[in-house]
Amino acid sequence: MGNRNKPIVVDGLVCTDTPALIWADGEHERWAARAAALDHGRQQPDWPMAVTSANRMSDLSPAQISWLIAKGPDGPARALLADPPMLRHRQRIDLGRVALARFGLDAMPFVLSEAGQSADVLGLLILPLRAKEAAALAASWLRHLGSARLWARLWLARHPEAAARALIPAATGRPGKTRQNAEDALRLLTASGHTPLIQKTTREYGHEALAALVALLGPAMAVTAPEDPRPLPSPTLPGLGDAAVTGGGSSAGMGAPFRVPSKKVRDLPELRRADGGVMPEDEVAAVAEALTRSRPADPPEPPPGDPDRPGLPLVVESSAARQPLVAALDDDAERLLKGCDQESLTAFGRTLLDRWLTDGMPAADAWVLVAQAHIGDDTTMEQLGPLIRSWPAKSRYARAIDGYAVLATVGSDVALRHLLAIEANMSGGSTNDRALDYLTQAAARRGLTPTQLADRLAITHGLDAGLVVDYGSRRFPVVVDEHLTPHVTAPDGRILARPPKPGVKDAEPGAYQWFLQFKKDLRATAVAQTARLEREMHRHRLRPARDLTGVLLPHPILGPIARRLLWGAYDGGDRLVQALRVAEDGSLADVHDSTVTVDGDTPLGIVHPAELGAELPEWAQLLADYEILQPFPQVNRPSVVLTEEQKAATSLPGFGPVSPDAIEEMLRGRWYGNGYETGNSIHTQMRRSLPGGLTLLVELDPGVSTSTYLNPAGEQRITEIWVDDTWSDHWQSVRRTTLGSCDPAALSELLVDLYALGR
Repeated sequence: MGNRNKPIVVDGLVCTDTPALIWADGEHERWAARAAALDHGRQQPDWPMAVTSANRMSDLSPAQISWLIAKGPDGPARALLADPPMLRHRQRIDLGRVALARFGLDAMPFVLSEAGQSADVLGLLILPLRAKEAAALAASWLRHLGSARLWARLWLARHPEAAARALIPAATGRPGKTRQNAEDALRLLTASGHTPLIQKTTREYGHEALAALVALLGPAMAVTAPEDPRPLPSPTLPGLGDAAVTGGGSSAGMGAPFRVPSKKVRDLPELRRADGGVMPEDEVAAVAEALTRSRPADPPEPPPGDPDRPGLPLVVESSAARQPLVAALDDDAERLLKGCDQESLTAFGRTLLDRWLTDGMPAADAWVLVAQAHIGDDTTMEQLGPLIRSWPAKSRYARAIDGYAVLATVGSDVALRHLLAIEANMSGGSTNDRALDYLTQAAARRGLTPTQLADRLAITHGLDAGLVVDYGSRRFPVVVDEHLTPHVTAPDGRILARPPKPGVKDAEPGAYQWFLQFKKDLRATAVAQTARLEREMHRHRLRPARDLTGVLLPHPILGPIARRLLWGAYDGGDRLVQALRVAEDGSLADVHDSTVTVDGDTPLGIVHPAELGAELPEWAQLLADYEILQPFPQVNRPSVVLTEEQKAATSLPGFGPVSPDAIEEMLRGRWYGNGYETGNSIHTQMRRSLPGGLTLLVELDPGVSTSTYLNPAGEQRITEIWVDDTWSDHWQSVRRTTLGSCDPAALSELLVDLYALGR
């Protein structure tokens, strides 16, 4: 049965178009003008000699490359662009625009290489380029989540006829990724009203090509076909075979083919009908085929990019793009699933999931995972949660992201607790960003932020209902102190650390072990929630003030933690307006112990000591006077509080001497050096990201080698600490960003680490 859906393959078709540059009005001039924005630092007098005598262009420094492309000698520049090595260059957007404007088609290899390496950010570089290589890139970007899809659509809209000529050979070629990409692009052109143009172009390739395109795009392609005795095929619907069937769905959400696991239909699990009775094999097969159509929804289009925006164009990288939830099934599939007994259907899904896991999680059968969003229950989510959390560590990133989509789409308390735990335990990176994005969407469906969702889903261990250690003949109510240590109340009113051990007359002796386990579980939850609130302090996560009094303080576990923390009211720019503590009666008080009334919509967050300025010593003394033991270091946390003069400055002075071992240890951690980018094998600069698109820079003298085991470094000095835009190249001599524009908490944490080097 699968043969009737076999794609038509036409060998030997080749696009022979000559590459050309097609500029929009004023575009060439605007791109050429970006040469003025290229910053290559201080120009060295030996650069002209260096670039003309270099044996390998890859020996050039990033600064030399920027200078060479912008205004260096013509010959060496064209040689560099014609066969671009693995360059350590930066300023890539403007370099690409200037290269294409200055050198025309000689820059095509460079531009194609750049766009292929970073499609979301650099895909705009192909817009003026009419070439089959550009068409292949644009077609491959239609499945991206980020701005690459936007550049692809803009390129196809600008060059539809050239796109058709370039993509028809691939769309009628051997099955594979290249053909699939070309098919997507031709479908987009058809949907954009270019069917007559595709018809005309296809006829130039012959009748077999036209037949293949009719099978792909539908009978409308044949409307104006010339007379030919050979019939054109009629489109057919996919059927269920023992192996491959066409479904829909992939991590990219663009309808890639899936298949039923390679097992006979009779080997599928048993299914029961909703009205009773066991389903026959053909109905089970139909349900399985319907589930293969499970797929992520089409992702939302990123915001429009402006290729001519000064500085960086507005782009959205795939890792930061809105992640698609699982799409609803089509009406036919929904009708089939509603005809199944739901308990039986859920068990059916778990059996398929177990088989998929046992088979090694083949990507071709990933629909099994995605389908759990339609048929899985909380038991399924309990099974999936720990598995999904483990997949990134096993390099199963695509499967992990599909798993996040399933948890977020199901959206039950159980599913979202697992998603919260996944996001909380990640160390950072794009996969963590995607987990947070899914969490944000799932929370928004409840009208909440991730922080509010985490507050409301925090487990209580039954403390809100009251707990009792019940031996049958004796009962001991459980009480918890402000430090979340559980005790029991004896019949005479005494507070005991634990209940007495059961005696021979006690009918339920297991209650003693229950209490010991409860004590461990409560401690684990208290540690986890304390760590979460400490992360919120670092990440500046806020909640409306009404949630403090309405959600956190009444919670039996969050309440005792929140009462011992210092809170802050923030303005619309997330800047601290006033620090507050929770008074004994549950009201809010300022540093002078005066009651403060805060509007319920006011953003409230956990204050970092670096935000308190001159009030920090007063708050520390006040909490000490009240003998408040904080759940984690807050007012007594090591911090760097900048003076007003320092906030207005663009850099801080350095210090030394510093041990090279300490510098190397930081570079092995979460700090990055510049030695691999400058080409001189010496790290003379370290950097760490800050919130808000900023980076903290540390200048080193004389610097440490990138290969310290071969070239041990000597004693170091930190000569300057400054801040720059993250997208910048950090080599300019003029400092532009004030330290006061940085998030004070994040800056303080990094400065504490740095200043510790000088001790």
